[in-house]
Amino acid sequence: MPMINIKFDDQKVKDNEVIVLSKAIIKIVQEATNISEVFVYADSPRIKIGVAPIEVFIEMSASKVENKEDLFQAIKEPLSKWRKENDFKHPITITLTPVNWKFEVDI
Repeated sequence: MPMINIKFDDQKVKDNEVIVLSKAIIKIVQEATNISEVFVYADSPRIKIGVAPIEVFIEMSASKVENKEDLFQAIKEPLSKWRKENDFKHPITITLTPVNWKFEVDI
């Protein structure tokens, strides 16, 4: 299941804007990956030095990523379109990281 971590500068970006973005990015990643279990953690670090207004980190199992560049484009293009259609004024930085992790739910 893809995990999305959003870091944002709370001096430039409001919480409600991050909530709207979070809901949109969940749908975009679900469509790009065909995985319904996508979730977001979003926060603003207490200390911020030289950060972008919004940074989106998408981590998912490397075994689910057939072609990293294709998947990146399948996320980036609809996100860019969504940003324009919704007049979302903040620039967004995206990082896609395939991860070799092991996890277990409901231990």
